[in-house]
Amino acid sequence: MGIREKGYHTWDGELKSGGIVWLPIFLNGIKTAFKKKFAKAFFSFTISPFLIFLIGIYVSTKPELKMLTEVVQLLKTDARFFCAFFTNGFTYFMLVMLSVFVFAELISGDLKFNSFPLYFSRPLVRKDYVLGKFSIIMFYLLLFTLVPGILLMIFKFLFTGEISVAPRVFFAIIILPILISSFFASITLMISSLSSNSRYVKVVIFLLFAFSNGISEILKGIFRNTYFNLFSFPRNIEQMGAYIFNTRPAFSVPGWISLLIIVGLIILSFFVIFKRIGKSEAQIEIGS
Repeated sequence: MGIREKGYHTWDGELKSGGIVWLPIFLNGIKTAFKKKFAKAFFSFTISPFLIFLIGIYVSTKPELKMLTEVVQLLKTDARFFCAFFTNGFTYFMLVMLSVFVFAELISGDLKFNSFPLYFSRPLVRKDYVLGKFSIIMFYLLLFTLVPGILLMIFKFLFTGEISVAPRVFFAIIILPILISSFFASITLMISSLSSNSRYVKVVIFLLFAFSNGISEILKGIFRNTYFNLFSFPRNIEQMGAYIFNTRPAFSVPGWISLLIIVGLIILSFFVIFKRIGKSEAQIEIGS
């Protein structure tokens, strides 16, 4: 390039990405989510199942303590114990509450404040943006599912003195919370990408997660068919957990169907998210 005279010239360089492009989105999102109203309270309540199951492990080593008998009964098999931990109703409810009150605004907030020009003016593409937002939710959801599951396994070894776990159970302890967290994260981001109205997004997320079971029960009562359990998110998670851990299924439908439904919904959610973000990205390019 030749020597230019003093004055203004059009920049003819190019933006190049370096390192993990989505990392700043992730780090900032972690801090922001932790500072949200009610976030700390929800985080505290979400560890309750871990504490209950941990006490159950301790009580199982002390026959003289007559408490938490149902949890102690589950300890007879590792598969049933860990499956119940990951798929119990309280954990499901708390993950719903986290999705509604902590993560619902991750994309809708950017739509509301028209933040996409700031994101995409940098060496950032749709994939990096979505991955950054998705990683924020996954960090917290895995913190309350995968991490407690691994800790329970470690404490079980310490309390019982038996360092043994079946390979399938160990694999299930890792893969099931990842699937559950991915399901909640993808559905939450998909709904968040549909509107800039955060209240509308929160209501839709809550209704979708909370009332799918009710709709399933109504349809099952009308048509007298157990396959209508597949309309229920929590029942699908239970069935998927039973299939992965190889325990007794929650209802008389093949567990692999629930697994396919969960994976299919994750893929569908990402498809919708990318389409929605793509429209915003295209509008920015046209405007520039």
